[in-house]
Amino acid sequence: MPYSYSHIFLIGFLILLFSCSTTDKAKPAPEVTKENLKVVTETTPAIIGGLEALYQQLTYPSNSSKQTLNITLEANILVNTDGNVKQVSFDQDKYPNYKEAAREAIYAVRFVPGKRNGETVDMFITIPIKFNAR
Repeated sequence: MPYSYSHIFLIGFLILLFSCSTTDKAKPAPEVTKENLKVVTETTPAIIGGLEALYQQLTYPSNSSKQTLNITLEANILVNTDGNVKQVSFDQDKYPNYKEAAREAIYAVRFVPGKRNGETVDMFITIPIKFNAR
């Protein structure tokens, strides 16, 4: 006698249900002490001179339409352990001329590198770059 899909499903469900025994006692969580506590500290990269230093390097694209647009680009920047920019990407596919101007400004500034647990590491940072209409 062939089994229907509902019988096969029911048998599989019962096997799964009974294999998950609730009679086993869960192990208690270990006690938190100074010896087994691990604290992770992280410092994100920062532009030397702040955003002002970046905006001093930023120029409008030469072929922009009379700079009449207000544009904000989110720049994803990978800063290496020396504070140099390794990679720049943007979330938007629009405004290629503005992205290139922002990329040039980003590569022109230096960063304080990021740190994790006191060690300098390569780290991403995301910053908004605004082009305001003039």
